[in-house]
Amino acid sequence: MKLSIACATMIVIITAVHGQQQISQECFTRPNDKDPKDCCKSPDMMPPRDQFAACMQKFPRPSSPPTPGSAPLGQNCMAECMLEKQGIMTGGVINKDTATSNLVALAGSSSDWQATTKKAVDTCYQKVSSIGTQKDSLGCSVIAGSFMECLPSTMFLNCPAASWTANAQCDQMKAHLQKGCPLMTLFKGPPPQ
Repeated sequence: MKLSIACATMIVIITAVHGQQQISQECFTRPNDKDPKDCCKSPDMMPPRDQFAACMQKFPRPSSPPTPGSAPLGQNCMAECMLEKQGIMTGGVINKDTATSNLVALAGSSSDWQATTKKAVDTCYQKVSSIGTQKDSLGCSVIAGSFMECLPSTMFLNCPAASWTANAQCDQMKAHLQKGCPLMTLFKGPPPQ
């Protein structure tokens, strides 16, 4: 997970994991053209490639674009698969302690990033707890997709001062996320069709 922020690579791959909730079309109007990676320098937190490859094979990227404002078909499934492979989710339930320990380990030795990661897991766990066992149209866990969408946005919003580039463009990106837009909407690329 490198946004260099946890899950940013997932965002590029998963593109729009946002549970069953629709993403406001307003979110796809980027505040500027700056690369979010230049705003927050984070540790490389990618899960093992073999886990990622296994999930991509099981849930390949859809051939057609999603309907306007909705997550691509199968993205909750991809998130659920990744969380299960990492031992973070079992039987449709996220284990907060395992999520914290696994993700903090990926954050490396930086105490700032360890604290940011713990906060992100706490925040996102609380946010998605109300979803319960809700499934999408493919029978995959909505909580998985929502949790995976929440993590990188929360980490970006709480980027440690030593890793943050303070300037107007980066501040605009934070304000964009504070409106409830997911981090993936800050990356270049066409909005969903």
